[in-house]
Amino acid sequence: MQKGFAMLEVILAALIIALLMKAAVPNAERLIDRAALDYETKRLYSELRFLQAVNSSARFDAKGTGRDSVGDYVSIKFTNTGYQVVRGLGYTGKPVREVHYLSYGVKLSSPKNSVNFDSQGKASITSNHITLTSRLGKTKKISFDSVGRMQGDNQ
Repeated sequence: MQKGFAMLEVILAALIIALLMKAAVPNAERLIDRAALDYETKRLYSELRFLQAVNSSARFDAKGTGRDSVGDYVSIKFTNTGYQVVRGLGYTGKPVREVHYLSYGVKLSSPKNSVNFDSQGKASITSNHITLTSRLGKTKKISFDSVGRMQGDNQ
């Protein structure tokens, strides 16, 4: 009796594996793309909720505290590759958290500069939403209404 595989069996097994991989790889790519977009949307939404909570309950005046006056708001500044929570308005603020770089090709399409919330929780933003776009072109939005409520896409 012969031991091992015949050449025809090896070729047939390789063909079956190749066909299965041809179906599985694009599905895995879409799954990873969707997971990265969901993660980035939830993380940004969480940071915006943090800003809203801090600015409505923990504002302070820097005068008399021995700290330099950088403003009493906590805001989030955006760059092409990520965002960072800072104390103060715009790009002059001091970092509160480390810079978060967007992962797996996700991009922010708006706003162009920064977002902050006043003591009533209303966002100061140039548009009424922030859009995140994945590498494969899927989008998710975080929308703001006129009284400061935020809502993310549920797709």
